[in-house]
Amino acid sequence: MGRRTDRLHDLPGTQLDQEIRGGFFVLRHTLMEVARDASMFGGNPGISERPVISTGALLRKSLIDIARTCQRDYVLRGGTMEFESTGALHVLWVRITAATGGGRLVFGPKSADPGLLLVDLTLNDEADSTAVSIVFRDVTRLTVTYDVGTDITLIGLLSGAPTTLDCNAWAVVRLRGNVCGLTEDNSQYIAGDNDFTNLYIRHYQSRDKKEICITIKK
Repeated sequence: MGRRTDRLHDLPGTQLDQEIRGGFFVLRHTLMEVARDASMFGGNPGISERPVISTGALLRKSLIDIARTCQRDYVLRGGTMEFESTGALHVLWVRITAATGGGRLVFGPKSADPGLLLVDLTLNDEADSTAVSIVFRDVTRLTVTYDVGTDITLIGLLSGAPTTLDCNAWAVVRLRGNVCGLTEDNSQYIAGDNDFTNLYIRHYQSRDKKEICITIKK
């Protein structure tokens, strides 16, 4: 039996893709499938117009706000998108294309009733220079993983141990390529059981502000 939590996507319904413990999905299995399935990148052909967040603009949405609409695709062009975690039992995908000017993605503090937000971030190939700052607020640690087999980077949620989760964050950002430059010199390497689960993992620690910012540049 599958559970539909987003109007555009169903969560995987096979035993290999998910496990259920007391009525809740084990998020690690869901996230690993997200990391491996590169076909999730790209826009939704059913949406012809995408909101553009330009320089000086601020778009703030909670998971409840996102769930109430069919809008999942955005263009970031110099502005700021701020997401709030409120929305228990919501598991949502959002696609963001960073155009010329880049911008900021801000993930607010984890609320008492958070959902889970998965963000596909793509840097526009036609843009000459693009930089996106990804900010997680009210966190003490943030984990970045790079999957060698799929050439996918995940920022947030996964922890250093392959069987546990980073509970500080409630969102994960996915990008193509080794955008954070993880190597054996600056991160931990975890070999999997096969060629598709070899990971580089690095933990970023917050300072006095309890805020972590990672900047991705093209």
